Amino acid sequence: MTKTKKIITGLLIGLPLFIVTEGIRENRQLDVESIIITSNRVNDNPVKIAHISDLQFPRLRVSQTQLLNELEKEQPDVVFLTGDTIDRTESVETTEFFHFLTTLTSRYQTYVINGNHEETNPDYALWRQTIKASDAVYLENDVTNLTIKQTSFNLIGLSNRQTALPINQMHSIDPTIDTLILAHHPELFDHYIVSFNQPLAIFSGHAHGGQWRLPGTNGLLAPDQGFLPKLTSGLYIKNNSHLIVSRGLANSKFPLRLNNYPHLIFTTIKQA
Repeated sequence: MTKTKKIITGLLIGLPLFIVTEGIRENRQLDVESIIITSNRVNDNPVKIAHISDLQFPRLRVSQTQLLNELEKEQPDVVFLTGDTIDRTESVETTEFFHFLTTLTSRYQTYVINGNHEETNPDYALWRQTIKASDAVYLENDVTNLTIKQTSFNLIGLSNRQTALPINQMHSIDPTIDTLILAHHPELFDHYIVSFNQPLAIFSGHAHGGQWRLPGTNGLLAPDQGFLPKLTSGLYIKNNSHLIVSRGLANSKFPLRLNNYPHLIFTTIKQA
């Protein structure tokens, strides 16, 4: 075998092995990101939000203990879970997700919305019933008042793929305070801006960071964004609205991430 053939053979064997090994390793590492946004409607006391998305039990490979330790270290004022808490193949009766949720709600004020995986799970009705019976606040095309450290927000939770609220709920939005939205789908950013008149922040997931994050890209492929997606990780700003996208904590059906660690975000809203 010539030297060139040996090199090619080595690459053909070594590269797939590296990708698989690195993908397995990355699924078990946690990337913690801090984001700061400002508002002139916030008082002197900043508000810290923990943003958790795409846990997709039983696909979660990050240690639950590590997640809880990071939360303990950061001490958020509130926790947002922005959909895909379980995989569509998961048994709602036996999933570990609700044990994890019980721990969260014992420590933090916690809000939950659904995503596409809950809605397509055969046990969706049971998942919904169990969430409603928990100590978390389940938002299903609802608006509620969230007051933290004497600052109030309209907190809107949208069900999977929804971009607006029923008329009676729209009338509940207070125009004198900032609006925060929990919405699973980042690719609908423009719709949220129009429907809610430039909300301060939208918290999303769903994109899984574009799976393989090669240099110069936002990932190669994301659900509902296709190839070379644009909205996959971190902060995006348009018309004074902030879209905050989690890369998620679990792998999707596609099992390997590259340059795309599971993602826990802490967003601080401070006075402008």
